[in-house]
Amino acid sequence: MEVAAAIINIVLFVFGTIGLTHIIVDSAIMQKPRDWLRAILPTYIFQVFECYQCCGTWVGFLCGWLCFGLGFKEIFLGGMAGSFLAYLSAALLTCLEANSIVDAPKEEK
Repeated sequence: MEVAAAIINIVLFVFGTIGLTHIIVDSAIMQKPRDWLRAILPTYIFQVFECYQCCGTWVGFLCGWLCFGLGFKEIFLGGMAGSFLAYLSAALLTCLEANSIVDAPKEEK
């Protein structure tokens, strides 16, 4: 039973980190909060909310703490894994989107 709980925690960490990062960086529902933060924060701090890798690091810290506990190692490695997972998922989605664009046939004259 302990192995199943560990696997569930890992799956929750992976999907939770990717999902929350995408919600913060790219979702329409977070557009107004991002606009508000853009107005009050210095640019170098606000960039955390526009960058998948940066935001994924902080979300990974949070998800690492929630899924694996209060140990420094778990939180730190959760942040590093979150950075990678967020960047990888954004790159994968961009690749899928780019490959899904279909060229319409040109009209013959």
